[in-house]
Amino acid sequence: MSDDTWLVVGLGNPGPQYAGNRHNVGAMVIDHLAERAGARLRTHKAGASAESIRLGPPPGVRAIIAAPHSYMNLSGGPTKGLASFFSVPPERTIVLHDELDIPF
Repeated sequence: MSDDTWLVVGLGNPGPQYAGNRHNVGAMVIDHLAERAGARLRTHKAGASAESIRLGPPPGVRAIIAAPHSYMNLSGGPTKGLASFFSVPPERTIVLHDELDIPF
């Protein structure tokens, strides 16, 4: 990937019992972004569903949007795997989650 690629990871917990739960807001945002872009998330070997899209007004910035298949507290491995595979540095990684009480 090029130097201007972003990684946007939405956290949540897998399984139907968590669907629509506030704790899954990150994964829900990823689903929404994929839908708006007309993209379909595909299973990636890093343990996540991911797709490359463009965000923002045309031509937009390239972004890899992803949702790990793991529980939130185990999402670091898939996120690191995606960042490594797509050569996205930490400063171009955005993690969407519901834990607003944790300092930036």
